[in-house]
Amino acid sequence: MIIYFLYKLTPEQVIIKGNYLLPEQEIIEASGINKDIPFWRYSTFGFKKKITSLPLISKVKVKNLIFKVEIEVTEENVICYYERENKYILSNNARVDLNNFLGVPTLINFVPNDILDKFIAKIKTIDKNTLNLISEIRYDADIRGDITIDDERFLLKMNDGNSVYVNIVNLEKLDKYKEVIATLDTDKKGILSLDSNLNTTSFMTYEKYEEEKKKEVNNDELSEDAGSDSN
Repeated sequence: MIIYFLYKLTPEQVIIKGNYLLPEQEIIEASGINKDIPFWRYSTFGFKKKITSLPLISKVKVKNLIFKVEIEVTEENVICYYERENKYILSNNARVDLNNFLGVPTLINFVPNDILDKFIAKIKTIDKNTLNLISEIRYDADIRGDITIDDERFLLKMNDGNSVYVNIVNLEKLDKYKEVIATLDTDKKGILSLDSNLNTTSFMTYEKYEEEKKKEVNNDELSEDAGSDSN
């Protein structure tokens, strides 16, 4: 009787821990747990393989107990919302749909796939508190005329009103963002440049930036006029 009882015993309770984005039911369905199937036909390896097939899950721990199954999951981090694809990009580079998920920056324009892959691989190493300071990401390659200076440059809009130019190779400098801003001798908002390979940073207020842009336009117009006169 005891042997028959154990042979027929099925898991009566499934406990899910560590999930914040995925509903419990979705994890249970992915695991293949069925209360009509006896517990001896399950394996922790089988559970792990099935559950980690979900894009949002990076790690799984399973305790296959007699009367219950306890599953603890670790979810991937959500890096940003990619407006062009209408998807969220995870730290494993997967694209997923999430309902009403807030608190991550929006990538607002197209990025070539090879550059986007490198960007995600690098930015996922940034401290999560730093990532939370970013509200918007724009791919903004540095192209001057017919010459590409830096095709891996991005412009980040920060929640405090400042903006940051940074390229992929220097993304780790973002972790010192608050420290750099605190050393500025102005309360005005502007653009911080972290895209240099040198151990230096530069900051320009928005007012000064607009002035410099106007000067460049005027200089270009003067150059064109001088060229047409010489002809």
